Amino acid sequence: MRIHEYLRIVSKNGDKKAIQCIKCGHEFCDANENYKEHALIWERKLDDVPLRTPVSGDPMFTLYHDFICPGCGTVLEVDLYCPELDKDDPIVWDIQIEV
Repeated sequence: MRIHEYLRIVSKNGDKKAIQCIKCGHEFCDANENYKEHALIWERKLDDVPLRTPVSGDPMFTLYHDFICPGCGTVLEVDLYCPELDKDDPIVWDIQIEV
């Protein structure tokens, strides 16, 4: 079952299901887990992105988290993350499937 542009849920060994990259077949985790916790994370400051600085000149207080497949390098998702506000749960679920 396709759950994302580059991710699908596949059956493995009977009743078990896993999240897998469509492009390279890399298996991230069980289907009931958050695949982002098993992806590579590239943390970028918005100051590093052209034309993304506040008019006031103040530094940005948010970061980009790029979630990348470790098997093929495909960018799966990009989240905006604020370290000061999201201390308890830095990785957001974008999809949660009950299997």
